[in-house]
Order: sequence, then structure tokens, then C-alpha cells
Amino acid sequence: MDLYMFDVDGTLTPPRQEMTLEFWSYFKKWLKGKDVYLVSGSDLNKLNQQLPQECLKEVSGIFTCMGNVLYKDHKKVYENKFEYPRGLKADLNRFLQQSEYKIKCGNHVEERVGMINFSIVGRHADQGQRKKYHRWDIKNEERKSIASYLNEKHEGKIEVTVGGEISMDICNPGKDKAQVLEYLKEKVLKDSEANITFFGDKVHKGGNDYSLARDLIQNNNKQFKCRVYAVNSYEDTLWYLKKRN
Repeated sequence: MDLYMFDVDGTLTPPRQEMTLEFWSYFKKWLKGKDVYLVSGSDLNKLNQQLPQECLKEVSGIFTCMGNVLYKDHKKVYENKFEYPRGLKADLNRFLQQSEYKIKCGNHVEERVGMINFSIVGRHADQGQRKKYHRWDIKNEERKSIASYLNEKHEGKIEVTVGGEISMDICNPGKDKAQVLEYLKEKVLKDSEANITFFGDKVHKGGNDYSLARDLIQNNNKQFKCRVYAVNSYEDTLWYLKKRN
């Protein structure tokens, strides 16, 4: 069988924006008859804002919150709980107060099922503010530095990765996107042979697609033929889909 997985922000849509009409006009035809799973760091409410309802109904399953929740046929299949290590809340507050980036827009620590999303500029930032912080972060590597510190201090208790344009995803060990592959192998693929394809924009080390991309490559064998596409935008994804056809 052929199985496809897609990240959402930066892969199927512009970050935190709606899927474009150009992309959807092609993607809705491409989707027909395929086993497709969405694998997002966002929760279902945000995906409802970004993706056409027809898209959410057509896919085989929706993994949200870094794979910590799964929805199939409009029903929740499972969800995990996040366990705070001692001192993490204080660390996040300290980084927020001491950051050299002074614009703060609110909603900096967003608790989701099985994870936390942390943002210095805040998730209430509008598109202009998001772009401004993203450009600043590329130059100053603030998110990368914070993630490195938290991973070292709380080693074995949390895993912190950079996601999207403005935030970091914080999960308990093993409760990141890699868990999606384990679920699919156990519950969907079982003993079947499969061609597995994943599209993501943060598949590099430190990105929130990395663990899933890494495990796919490690599981590339006679039973599972795995391929990972590293994209920089939904335009890249569209180009690859058309090329594969």
C-alpha cells in the first residue's frame, strides 16, 4: 500500500494561514483514493481554521499536537497528557522576561494535549509581527538557543524542538512526531508492505519534523520503502506532488 504523511504549517499552508485556493484546487484531486495522514504540531481548532473541511474529511487520520492526539472519522482515537518537570514554568517565564526581543503580543505558553507550545513574541502576534520576529530569530537564533538550554537542563524529561516561524514545541520524551510512525506500524500497516512518504518543512535536526523523518529513514527496509521530502513552503510541496504524477 501507499501511505502519505504531511506536516501542515509551511508544508500544506503558509504558517498559520489558510490553504491557498491554488494549492487546494490541485490537492483535492490528488487526495482522492489515497491514504493520507496529517501530522501537525497544532491542535484541531487551528487546523479547522487553516484547512478546508473537505480536506479534513477526506484524509485517513489527523495527528495533532505533535502526534499526541489522533482523530479518525471525526472521533478522537487517543490522547496523551503532558507532565511538567520541576522548574520548567520558571524557566519559560525567565526566558520571556529576559529576551532581547521586546515586542510581546500575548499567549506565550500555550498548553495543548500532550505538549506545550512556547513563543517569545506570542501566538497572538499578527502576520506582520510574526514575520518580523521570524527574521530577527533567523539572525539571532533565539529559539535554537532556548531549545538547546532546556534540552540540556531537563534531559530525559522533555524534548524541545523549533517549529513554525515563532515558537518551540515541548513534549515528554518519545511523545513527539516519531510516535506517529509507531502507531501506524502497529495499528494500520501491521505486516503489510508499504511505501511511506512524508513531507515536512522542519525535518532538519532541531526541527519538530526531525524525529519522524529520522525514524522513517531508519525504518527504510524490505517491508517499508520510506521517502522524506524536505520542503521550504507549500509551493515546494505542490511542485513535488506534480512531479511525482
